Amino acid sequence: MSSAQSVITKKMMLVIVLCLTQSLVTHSILNKCHVHVINGFSHGEFLEAHCRSKDDDLGVRHVAPYNEFNWTFRTNFFSTTKFSCHMWWTGGEKYLDVFWTDDKFLDNECGGNNCRWRSQDDGVYLFSYKHKEYRLKYSWDPWNKTKNLSYLDKKMLS
Repeated sequence: MSSAQSVITKKMMLVIVLCLTQSLVTHSILNKCHVHVINGFSHGEFLEAHCRSKDDDLGVRHVAPYNEFNWTFRTNFFSTTKFSCHMWWTGGEKYLDVFWTDDKFLDNECGGNNCRWRSQDDGVYLFSYKHKEYRLKYSWDPWNKTKNLSYLDKKMLS
């Protein structure tokens, strides 16, 4: 292969690589994502929520009745960003992923980049933009005060 052909080949490879990574860069730089954790209990009780990703621990939040806790972020370059939460109240608890970069999940459930989770007496609901309603995703687990609360640490590593 001649020197000129080698340079052209390298330039073409660079163009291909740039085209393939453009969607990753565009999504991570341009799109802001939003997660809402809403207290929808019918009895006026507080919801406790501890949410985090591998990089960000948002701390324990005490969500007053009919209020919400929310945050905005950008996904990482490789679109592997994931947020998980431990939610609890006197009626039970639940460990769940509240955001991950999966096109089907984001498009059908979150309407792009806006995930709305609502606690109710029977479980945790996610607003489905596809169906225009909240849908039950998880029932509450019985409260277990002896459970290892480092679950989220282990979950972030998986």
